[in-house]
Amino acid sequence: MANALHKEIADELREKIKSGEFAAGRRLPTEPELERFFGASRNTIRIAVTNLVHEGLIQIQPGRGMFVPEGPIPFFVILSREEGGDGTDSPLDSYSSGVRAAGRKPSIRDFETRIEYPDREVAGWLEVDEDTQVVVRGSKRYIDDTPYSLQKSYYSMDLVRGTEIESKEKIPRGTIRALAELGYEQSGYRDELVARMPTPEEKGFFKIGPGIPVVVVHRVAYTSASLPIRLTVTTYAADRNRPSYDIGDVPERPMATGQISIVG
Repeated sequence: MANALHKEIADELREKIKSGEFAAGRRLPTEPELERFFGASRNTIRIAVTNLVHEGLIQIQPGRGMFVPEGPIPFFVILSREEGGDGTDSPLDSYSSGVRAAGRKPSIRDFETRIEYPDREVAGWLEVDEDTQVVVRGSKRYIDDTPYSLQKSYYSMDLVRGTEIESKEKIPRGTIRALAELGYEQSGYRDELVARMPTPEEKGFFKIGPGIPVVVVHRVAYTSASLPIRLTVTTYAADRNRPSYDIGDVPERPMATGQISIVG
């Protein structure tokens, strides 16, 4: 009976939160108040609350109580539109342009380039041996000074050795164009989306609570000869990003705050 009761309590609290009756930022009733309201034991209340904490619907602030989290404004990420490869702050960058078009402020921070040996997964995507070095170009992407995504692009050293892609400088025209100028013109790409719980580093970067997953998009780009020329791995916090695809003849999305973005 207690087992069924904690589920009923969790269901009712969840509905109040999702309906807006318990609005974002609101302090929730205390455990004793919930005990009296539901006629349940403290242990039953704690089980129900813990389940909602794991779902990311309740946040416990030591010394202050339980609150409905004030999450970032959701942002629609249109995965079916391609950008230039590496994020930059250049007006030519599609990600930044999309964010600005939505009336919000983008920033690309901590851009870095490094050379390393790939792990098995990266080597598999790029179809290279694990002892073949790759160039990694990465950045952290923010909207309105809130972290929204992490992005890393990988390139086989066999393709880009001695080129600007190997340099530590940003490429305003994008690496897709830079690769094409090297003779590796992109003809298409393949996406794989994976949802998982964040690593400790990702959790710290996004500042997300328990129960909130990340969505990881692996995009591998190919030439017409089926040669993989770039792997882009983008990690999105699921509480603030809405990955989506527009396929075929569909209406334009409203250009309201948080309603359009583009991934590379």
